[in-house]
Amino acid sequence: MSECYSQNPILKTITNAAGMSVTVMDWGATLVSIKVPVAGESKPREVLLGVKDPADWHTQACYFNATIGRYANRIANSRISVQGKDYVLSSGDIHCLHGGKDGFDKRRFIFSEVNESSLTLTLHSADGDQGFPGNFDLTVKFELTDDNKLTMSYVGKCDEECPACITNHAYFNLNGRNSSILGHTLQLNATEFMELDELSIPTGKILSVKDHPAFDFTTAKTVGQDFRNDEQMLAALGYDHPYLFCADPKVPAVKAASEDGRLTLEVYTDYPAFQFYSGNYIAAGEPIIARDDGKPYANQSGMCFEPEYYPDAPHLPEFADKNPAVTRDKPLVKFIAYKFASVL
Repeated sequence: MSECYSQNPILKTITNAAGMSVTVMDWGATLVSIKVPVAGESKPREVLLGVKDPADWHTQACYFNATIGRYANRIANSRISVQGKDYVLSSGDIHCLHGGKDGFDKRRFIFSEVNESSLTLTLHSADGDQGFPGNFDLTVKFELTDDNKLTMSYVGKCDEECPACITNHAYFNLNGRNSSILGHTLQLNATEFMELDELSIPTGKILSVKDHPAFDFTTAKTVGQDFRNDEQMLAALGYDHPYLFCADPKVPAVKAASEDGRLTLEVYTDYPAFQFYSGNYIAAGEPIIARDDGKPYANQSGMCFEPEYYPDAPHLPEFADKNPAVTRDKPLVKFIAYKFASVL
């Protein structure tokens, strides 16, 4: 790592007329805070997990709310082949996770444009960075509208062919406090998910949620209703699976509601999949102290919906049409949007 992660962070905040605010940190183009007004409450709810001091963000190793790249999720055995040439990727383990040991979540982005309701950040990733080919340039734009919708737009360009997948790793807890997310109500617009092996690498097999009821959120239910009630959850200790989405940007991939039902979240994207992660390893390492009550976050205190291409896509040629590589002529152009609403 070229600099101490999160040293001297630069933070910028955008707001809207409804009273919602979003704070972004240059380290990792990270969402430090999303505060949403809720009817009848004296102050907006904080819906993201986080540490009290942004300069201490490095004390957590869960990718809290960061921009993930150059390739989100896992690449098996940390190896890829592009145009007949083999590349070895950075890894802290067997497989390359979220772009490598020094992925985009640990990089200082540059604020290139700052407005009242939008922020634009850029990052240059040199040829060979974390083992990936080509010079890669990423632009991330955060834009907040008055109807409490936060959109993140990604444009990634590379001077060589390279697999790339940029996402955000937001950990949501709509309760607005350090608490379990198992009581949240969830509905997923997906009827299929990918089978994973014991190391969370896709086998290439697509499973139907009808054959795995614990994974079936086509009708709303609580996250905890069928938690760990399927052998696919044994290795992951809960939900940590890619759901396949029809990629209709006008239809929410995810609908979630707080335990009290007073705050809802919808997730929109034009990616073909999203990883639903129930925060199963939040407490696996050093304790992460919550900013609101000073107590350690427990497992399942946050949940993630990570829009993305299919994990390990470079090794799944049967899904090549769903996972295009970035080339000189075809940049990565994708978006993720979070829309919040207060329910009386």
